Amino acid sequence: MSAFYRDAQNHLTIDGLPLDGLVAEFGSPLYVYSGAGLERAFTAFQAAVNPVSGKVYFALKANSALGVIALLARCGAGADIVSAGELARALAVGIAAKDVVFSGVGKKPADIRAALVAGIGQINAESAEEVAQISAVAREVGVVAPVALRVNVDVDA
Repeated sequence: MSAFYRDAQNHLTIDGLPLDGLVAEFGSPLYVYSGAGLERAFTAFQAAVNPVSGKVYFALKANSALGVIALLARCGAGADIVSAGELARALAVGIAAKDVVFSGVGKKPADIRAALVAGIGQINAESAEEVAQISAVAREVGVVAPVALRVNVDVDA
């Protein structure tokens, strides 16, 4: 069943709560999430990747609300981050550093340092220059950086 549906009075609801009542109580604009709906979607997606030992990593840039991230962490999600700020949010809600992947272009040395000091599971490098930058920061910190290379193959669809 969808988290969103219309009740007998034709009120749009989320998990049985009429949205017009929530707007009346809390004002508008208002962001409302269905914890049960997020759990169902996460569980279904995780089940789909289980046969290949897959793990779901939630991209914090999609939604940085601590409540949403914490709920997904309790479900077993890892975090896909693009900054030290997102790393701090992931760690704050209980996502283990080893379950964090640092992606994105333009990583700053301070963000790379924070990620390496925290002990994140993987840094996705976008170029040879970025690998050199990550390596330099790793030497400063005294660790071996867990790097994966992102390769864009020039193939037409």
